[in-house]
Amino acid sequence: MTMETLIPVALFSQAGSILMIVLLGLSGLVGVSGVVNLVSPVRLYERMTSFLLVSVAVVFVVGFAWICWFHYQIYILLPLELPVQMAEYLNRQLEAMNSGAAYGLPLYDAGNPPRYTIPLWIENEKYYFWFLCYTAMTLVGHFRLRQHKLRAVFHLLLAVQVAILYFSVNPFQSPLPKFFGEVLPWFTGEMHPGERFGLFMRLYPKMTFYYNAMYMWFHPPLLFLSYACITMTFVTSVFMLVKHDLPIEQMGYDFAKLGYFMLTLGMLLGYPWALQAWGPNWWWDPKICSSIMMWAVYSTYLHTRLYANKKSMWYFSSFLGILCFGAMIFTFLASFFFPGEHTFQ
Repeated sequence: MTMETLIPVALFSQAGSILMIVLLGLSGLVGVSGVVNLVSPVRLYERMTSFLLVSVAVVFVVGFAWICWFHYQIYILLPLELPVQMAEYLNRQLEAMNSGAAYGLPLYDAGNPPRYTIPLWIENEKYYFWFLCYTAMTLVGHFRLRQHKLRAVFHLLLAVQVAILYFSVNPFQSPLPKFFGEVLPWFTGEMHPGERFGLFMRLYPKMTFYYNAMYMWFHPPLLFLSYACITMTFVTSVFMLVKHDLPIEQMGYDFAKLGYFMLTLGMLLGYPWALQAWGPNWWWDPKICSSIMMWAVYSTYLHTRLYANKKSMWYFSSFLGILCFGAMIFTFLASFFFPGEHTFQ
């Protein structure tokens, strides 16, 4: 028995691949329009680009809905079922373990076995959600200001993000490889009862404290929303270094305020989750330390903006907006290069 016989992985991958090809083509045209408008002294292809941008957003949303459908299939078709006798033994063990633990595992209900309620932003899907958020914000920026060179940079970044998504982190090409690698032996392997019990005790804590954690539905998406906002602020900050344009600065500041709120709320919601999942040693995780650094830079940017009309503060505020984007990239990459609880490797 293979995983494809239990859940429609092939259907999800094939339909998703078609969506990604359409998304790559549309965003490529948006990127071409961005290049043309960046070098042109006047707006070109405005109506066509607006249509293409809306089409990219629609395809992104359709793909996200397809991911939702796939996660629902996982919930319906992949319960962790145990024989009744093993379930009774498990509950006795869990009661003993929970008596001395700050955060215990729920007892096993044989009539309602635990199911995976996997959030929509794990593994490569997090990039899809992140770039979907940026697409939505690019739409707002596109229709809010008609400054064609600013629009062009937004469009180019969108095209680059979709290219990264398609060629490097396509969530449809090999869906959730880490998750399926973990659960594959449970659903496809013939095991001795003792081995099955041991595997369950490896899967069940991660299901409880990671995949099914309530905080997983709030902490990561808020951070990815803030990343998209920081990207918008970064672009406007670059333009602020070139020219004093108050509408551009105001739009960047509006995205910064929204992003700061999302980042702060996301970090606060991550605190109780870290205590629950990792215990008291979570504080020294490299990504958490770099996130605090990014938050400090972000706070400084928002404070200096209050004095943007004073001499030289306009440029200093712009520099901090760019530095905040750099801090965001460093924070994200910290998950790949520094060992810790957030490590993606």
